[in-house]
Amino acid sequence: MTPAPTHEHLGGFATVTRCRDGLQQRGHLCELLGGTSEGGIRQSLEGTIGRFRPDIVHAHDALRCGVQLLGSRTPWVVSLSGEDLHQDALDEGHGPLVCEVIRRAHRVLVPSADQARTVEERVPDAVGKIDVVVRSAHRLPTDGTDLRRSLGIPRNRFLVFLPGGLRPIKGQHRAIAIVDVLRAAGADVELILAGPDQDPVYAAELRELCARKAGVRVLPSLASDRMGAAYLDADVVLNTSLSEGASPTILEAGMLGRPVVASDVPGNRELIRHKETGLLFQSEEDMAKQILALYRNRAAAGALGVRIREDFGRRFDPEVEIRALLSAYAAA
Repeated sequence: MTPAPTHEHLGGFATVTRCRDGLQQRGHLCELLGGTSEGGIRQSLEGTIGRFRPDIVHAHDALRCGVQLLGSRTPWVVSLSGEDLHQDALDEGHGPLVCEVIRRAHRVLVPSADQARTVEERVPDAVGKIDVVVRSAHRLPTDGTDLRRSLGIPRNRFLVFLPGGLRPIKGQHRAIAIVDVLRAAGADVELILAGPDQDPVYAAELRELCARKAGVRVLPSLASDRMGAAYLDADVVLNTSLSEGASPTILEAGMLGRPVVASDVPGNRELIRHKETGLLFQSEEDMAKQILALYRNRAAAGALGVRIREDFGRRFDPEVEIRALLSAYAAA
């Protein structure tokens, strides 16, 4: 089960389709729910489960999918998103629902040991039924039209690419002001944001702010080949999230060897080794300094890109992800 509508939850949809494809390649029959063109489930969940009669149901995202499985007689597991852990579980209205899903799921899947400990602290009933399933990274196709050519951006201009859904927890607003700082320091830079409007109010405010700022553009979601081409076009891929689980945009950028500058939050620290495979910042001032350092030292930026690609290739193997997933299913 993937959160719907899928065009607003691209990270979750990418994870679900990757897992489905990996399972099917190993001979398992899978059906994806929430993946229609309109993003809805084609018929009632109960009717679909009754027709398909699965051995197990896997909900990706506790609040948006797992709640629908409370009371289900079919064994089910839930993968927790970063938003589940760091926002919804702490929310006065949504928190009890997320915690109930965690308590009643047959297994609870998280992408790191640190996040497993967080779940155990918040929901002690989950102790003993948590599985760490490290997300794999894969290389996106890169044959789509690139950003520079489609937007008329000169090849010598330093391009900072900030992908991700437009909602407060992604923190894109923190990046807007740094463009003035970088330009004042003599850097010829442009910032491109790309992602779906997941929070309409925040997205509208962000677009209005960007419209008044030179050197900043906001694009809608890009198809996977356009995303791959956009990553390759970027001199730096930026992540400004206030919290993360295992950022698919960092994984995608890293597999294409792009230098990454990311906020210093637990999920990102699981992916990036500061000054070895990328740069982590704690404030907007740090963010600006790190981007400026890469602008002034393109060789160092290139070296970071090579190291993150090699590191991700070693650490985030699709075979390891699917084996861990099947182990969790067996335990459920």
